[in-house]
Amino acid sequence: MAKRLVWFTAGAGAGAAGATYLRRKLRQATQRAAPVRANSNASARVKAAASEARAALAEGTAAVRRYRAEVARRALEDPPGR
Repeated sequence: MAKRLVWFTAGAGAGAAGATYLRRKLRQATQRAAPVRANSNASARVKAAASEARAALAEGTAAVRRYRAEVARRALEDPPGR
Protein backbone atom coordinates (compact mmCIF):
# COMPACT_ATOMS: atom_id res chain seq x y z
CA MET A 1 0.00 0.00 0.00
CA ALA A 2 2.86 2.39 0.79
CA LYS A 3 4.39 1.76 -2.66
CA ARG A 4 1.13 2.73 -4.35
CA LEU A 5 0.95 5.94 -2.36
CA VAL A 6 4.55 6.82 -3.26
CA TRP A 7 4.01 6.14 -6.97
CA PHE A 8 0.68 7.99 -6.99
CA THR A 9 2.26 11.02 -5.31
CA ALA A 10 5.23 10.94 -7.70
CA GLY A 11 2.92 10.71 -10.73
CA ALA A 12 0.67 13.52 -9.52
CA GLY A 13 3.68 15.71 -8.83
CA ALA A 14 5.20 14.98 -12.24
CA GLY A 15 1.85 15.71 -13.92
CA ALA A 16 1.42 19.01 -12.09
CA ALA A 17 5.00 20.05 -12.85
CA GLY A 18 4.59 19.12 -16.52
CA ALA A 19 1.32 21.02 -16.82
CA THR A 20 2.84 24.11 -15.18
CA TYR A 21 5.90 23.96 -17.46
CA LEU A 22 3.74 23.51 -20.56
CA ARG A 23 1.43 26.39 -19.59
CA ARG A 24 4.43 28.71 -19.08
CA LYS A 25 6.01 27.72 -22.41
CA LEU A 26 2.74 28.17 -24.30
CA ARG A 27 2.18 31.59 -22.77
CA GLN A 28 5.70 32.67 -23.75
CA ALA A 29 5.24 31.37 -27.30
CA THR A 30 1.95 33.21 -27.79
CA GLN A 31 3.45 36.45 -26.48
CA ARG A 32 6.38 36.13 -28.90
CA ALA A 33 4.09 35.32 -31.84
CA ALA A 34 1.57 38.10 -31.21
CA PRO A 35 2.24 41.47 -32.82
CA VAL A 36 3.00 44.13 -30.26
CA ARG A 37 0.51 46.84 -31.23
CA ALA A 38 -1.24 45.42 -34.27
CA ASN A 39 -4.66 46.34 -32.99
CA SER A 40 -3.92 50.02 -32.44
CA ASN A 41 -1.99 50.28 -35.73
CA ALA A 42 -4.83 48.71 -37.68
CA SER A 43 -7.33 50.96 -35.95
CA ALA A 44 -5.30 54.04 -36.80
CA ARG A 45 -5.01 52.96 -40.45
CA VAL A 46 -8.75 52.37 -40.71
CA LYS A 47 -9.48 55.77 -39.16
CA ALA A 48 -7.05 57.47 -41.55
CA ALA A 49 -8.57 55.72 -44.56
CA ALA A 50 -12.07 56.68 -43.46
CA SER A 51 -10.99 60.28 -43.01
CA GLU A 52 -9.45 60.34 -46.50
CA ALA A 53 -12.60 58.79 -47.95
CA ARG A 54 -14.79 61.42 -46.27
CA ALA A 55 -12.54 64.19 -47.59
CA ALA A 56 -12.63 62.76 -51.12
CA LEU A 57 -16.41 62.45 -50.97
CA ALA A 58 -16.78 66.04 -49.78
CA GLU A 59 -14.45 67.26 -52.52
CA GLY A 60 -16.39 65.31 -55.16
CA THR A 61 -19.71 66.62 -53.89
CA ALA A 62 -18.43 70.19 -53.98
CA ALA A 63 -17.16 69.70 -57.55
CA VAL A 64 -20.54 68.37 -58.67
CA ARG A 65 -22.32 71.32 -57.06
CA ARG A 66 -19.97 73.78 -58.78
CA TYR A 67 -20.50 72.04 -62.13
CA ARG A 68 -24.28 72.06 -61.77
CA ALA A 69 -24.25 75.73 -60.78
CA GLU A 70 -22.11 76.54 -63.82
CA VAL A 71 -24.44 74.59 -66.13
CA ALA A 72 -27.48 76.35 -64.66
CA ARG A 73 -25.82 79.74 -65.01
CA ARG A 74 -24.96 79.05 -68.65
CA ALA A 75 -28.49 77.83 -69.33
CA LEU A 76 -29.93 81.09 -67.97
CA GLU A 77 -27.48 83.25 -69.95
CA ASP A 78 -27.93 81.45 -73.26
CA PRO A 79 -31.22 79.54 -73.44
CA PRO A 80 -31.31 76.73 -75.98
CA GLY A 81 -32.92 77.41 -79.34
CA ARG A 82 -31.66 80.95 -79.69
